[in-house]
This record gives sequence, C-alpha cells and structure tokens, in this order.
Amino acid sequence: MTDAVTAPTDTTISPQATTPTDAAAPNASANDGTVLGGDLPATPPQDAAPATPPADPTAPAADAPIVPVVPEKYELALEGLTLDAGLVEAADPVLRELGLTNEQANTLLPIAQQIQQRTTDALVQQLTDAGAAQKKQWLDAFVADPEIGGANREQTEHLAARGLDALGFAAGHPFRTALTESGFGNHPDMIRAFRAIGEMVGEDGTFARAGAGSDSRPVWERLYPNDAKQ
Repeated sequence: MTDAVTAPTDTTISPQATTPTDAAAPNASANDGTVLGGDLPATPPQDAAPATPPADPTAPAADAPIVPVVPEKYELALEGLTLDAGLVEAADPVLRELGLTNEQANTLLPIAQQIQQRTTDALVQQLTDAGAAQKKQWLDAFVADPEIGGANREQTEHLAARGLDALGFAAGHPFRTALTESGFGNHPDMIRAFRAIGEMVGEDGTFARAGAGSDSRPVWERLYPNDAKQ
C-alpha cells in the first residue's frame, strides 16, 4: 500500500504593502504657513440671516421722492454783506419757482456774490482799457498836429506848462492830477488852449503869473482887463 504524498505546505510569509494612517502623518513644518496667513476657506461659513423687522405702514416708501419744503418767506443772509431789500424781494418769486428751500437759497448767495464781483472787476478793467486807449489816441493826435505837435511839440509843452503855472496850477496841483487821470491832459484842444495862455504870459505878453508882483486881481480880470473896467 502506497502512502499518499502530501504537498509541502509553503510557510513563506509574503510581504504586504502597508499604508500609513493619518495618525502616522508627519507634523506640518513651519514653512507650510499659519492659520491667519493661509488662504480663505473655499466656502466661507454662512451667518444666520438677521430677522427682518416688520414694516412701518406710516413710513414713506423707499423709492418715494423727497419734496423740498418751500418756506413762506425766505430769510436770506450773507456774512459781511447787507443784502438790498429790493433785490431780496425780487428774488423771492424766482426762488419759489425753482422750489428751493431756505437753506438751498442761502447756499446760492456766495456764488451770486462772486459773479457780481467778477462782473464788476471786468467792467472796471474794460473802462480802464478804454480810457488808456483814448488817452493814447489823443496823444497821437497831438503829436501829429502840424501846429502844436511835430517840430513844435517841445515848445508847446513848455508854453502849456507856463500857462498852467500862471493860473495857479503848478506841478502836483489836483487839477493837473485830474488832467492826467482823465486823459484830458493829452487832448489836442486842451493843450492848444494852455499853450495860448502860456504865450500870453511871455515877456511880451499882457498876462501876469498867478501871485506875481502885487497884482492880486482875480484871474478873469487879468484875462479880460477891459471887461473889468466896465
């Protein structure tokens, strides 16, 4: 009787792969960032929605237009300036038509003041420029005049100054200042008139200078001695 042959049992233990668990994971290093220094969570936590208070039935609708309150009488005031009562009265219907409140109307006053000031400045500058242009025009006409200007200009200026002195209008007199400021000191006819007076004051003239000698007669008597005798 033949004994059965039994296959030898393989007692070799095959190695099996092992998977590390979370518990075996190494600690994060310092270079991996911090809680406050990292990115925001992919989905921020949702806060509970606040409770909506009940609507007030007496409150105006959110989209309702705000109607300005037009005062019965505008109280307008501007610091450092007294407003003209007539102008304020004239502005009242305009402000009402625009539907402005008293505060809105007063907000416009400084702007209106600036407009008025700039308009005044522009007008003054315009008048100044026009006066300078007129003064130059008269001067050019005097220089071009063949009788008193041109080659006779220096003589005319000398005789005219003599005539002014004779009438008591020496240099610096308010009358001479007025002639300069108004521009009439360049007017050919004005220059011609005082040149004629200066010729009368000359050595051969019959007109005495103001205050000269003992002659204290008024200017009109010295100018028209024959009329003074009548």
